[in-house]
Amino acid sequence: MKPNTKEVVRQTFGEAMTVLSNTIQRLIVEAEVQLANLEKLEEDLLVLHELIHREDTSISSQKSEIPSELWTKLGGNKARIEVFDKHLYLLKNLGVYRKQALAHVVAALQTLRALSDDMEDMRERVTAPELVGESVPVDVHLRSITIGLERLKESRVKAKEREDEAIRRVLQLDQAD
Repeated sequence: MKPNTKEVVRQTFGEAMTVLSNTIQRLIVEAEVQLANLEKLEEDLLVLHELIHREDTSISSQKSEIPSELWTKLGGNKARIEVFDKHLYLLKNLGVYRKQALAHVVAALQTLRALSDDMEDMRERVTAPELVGESVPVDVHLRSITIGLERLKESRVKAKEREDEAIRRVLQLDQAD
């Protein structure tokens, strides 16, 4: 006996949702791993902070001595001064880069979790006809699925807004420091 079109569509949608759900779960695990890596980086940065402070003092001291050298007065130490400036910039901004990465990973993780929840809700809406039988009209199920898709779109927009806000907060904190 040949399966009817509704059953084929329902089965195909269910399989697609399973694949998508598995992919999102894998992405969540990867994001959590990256979050753990960033937390480990934070610990390493605390150690580096002390070293950076010492290096910053040393580089600043060396840089302040350069202008008094005769060769500098003649323009000969320009490259050395640029190297010191680049090193100082890198040392001072290492924490900023980590905070930006952390904000991106946390926002992505929140987005993935919200998508996962919304997809599960949509899957339940699609499988509802199997649970209640054919007593509920197809157009009611289609409206339910449409509502689920709209919620999924809204959650994507809200997640993007949260990510942008998190990045703005990180950048504002760094500008205040």
